[in-house]
Amino acid sequence: MGHAEGLLKQWNPPEMEYIWKKSNRHKHFDLSQFCNPLLTISDKALSILENILIKNGEILDIKSPKGFYFFHCTNIIDALIEKESDIVWLDKERGWVGCINKFVLDKNKIQEQTIFRLPNVNCRYTFYGEEFKNLVLKHHLQGIHFDRYETIIIK
Repeated sequence: MGHAEGLLKQWNPPEMEYIWKKSNRHKHFDLSQFCNPLLTISDKALSILENILIKNGEILDIKSPKGFYFFHCTNIIDALIEKESDIVWLDKERGWVGCINKFVLDKNKIQEQTIFRLPNVNCRYTFYGEEFKNLVLKHHLQGIHFDRYETIIIK
């Protein structure tokens, strides 16, 4: 499938403020998926993951808070085996997906992929490969976990 058009041409860096509950222990993070499909990344995470990120998308500036950026994955891979996946359709004729409860992915299409999204649901799900995961864990980057509540089967 290849790369989707990026946001960089029309990007206007936002100013953001993170608001924390007093009881929140996780005020400091290197990676956050709360702005999905954009991944918020710290300077530290960018210095470690930059090569992987640039191959699979684009880095977008944020005016504030300082020291953070967005990563936008533009690597779109049509790897979903629809007939074997559990898809909740909003409108199947138009290809509008509500959610996917079970992913069945084509191993041949994703085996060389480090970061990718699927067409039709690319604003919702971003998949990270072992190389990305290993770097995050090795460098103790905070704020992201790799457990999924959906089932993922690779065939």
